[in-house]
Amino acid sequence: MALILLFTCVVLVQISIDRSVHQDQEEKLLYLPSGKYLKPASLGFDSLIADLLWIKAIGYFGGHYLTDRSYKWLYHILDLVTTLDPYFKYPYEFGGIVLALEEGDPNQSTALMQKGIRYYPEYWRLYFYLGFNYFYYHKDVKQASQYMTKAAQLPGHPTYLPKLAASLLTQSGDKESALNFLKQLYENTEDEWLKYKIQKKMDDLLAGNLPETLKKLFNE
Repeated sequence: MALILLFTCVVLVQISIDRSVHQDQEEKLLYLPSGKYLKPASLGFDSLIADLLWIKAIGYFGGHYLTDRSYKWLYHILDLVTTLDPYFKYPYEFGGIVLALEEGDPNQSTALMQKGIRYYPEYWRLYFYLGFNYFYYHKDVKQASQYMTKAAQLPGHPTYLPKLAASLLTQSGDKESALNFLKQLYENTEDEWLKYKIQKKMDDLLAGNLPETLKKLFNE
């Protein structure tokens, strides 16, 4: 009986996500339930449903990346994934970077990573990414410095982080400082696709009126 109920739940989730990709914007919310309602319906198979939703999230992202480059429901799907399986680490990192660099929504990016550090309080990368968001998008150098300082105190952090955190308090969010951030972000991201997106962001900044010496540095 439990397996039948589980199968029914999986099918309903499948239908919900499929409809959410094709229906009009206003209708999507009707078919994609919130984590508050989906979690009890998973019958204890939270991780299995989260895996299914994660596959759908990647499909949703890939489909829109090749078409309209609009990902209005990506955060909602990733929020569902991490509600069902809050210790599924990669969606926090993937979504945190993509929502900011690709979707252009630093608020959703920041919210997802802040959710992630509640479950991974010792994962320095999430603090680092949050530091970048606050520095580059939110223009809050003080908050950025706090996140970088925290990242520099956690196991596995790169040796340059303490110095970077200290220097943030003297920065103003200028383009050259942003490039320094992006270069460090690139060097500390393992996923090749995410590295590509970060490189593209650096290229966009380098296309501006930067000194030739700085352009040379970032093209090395």
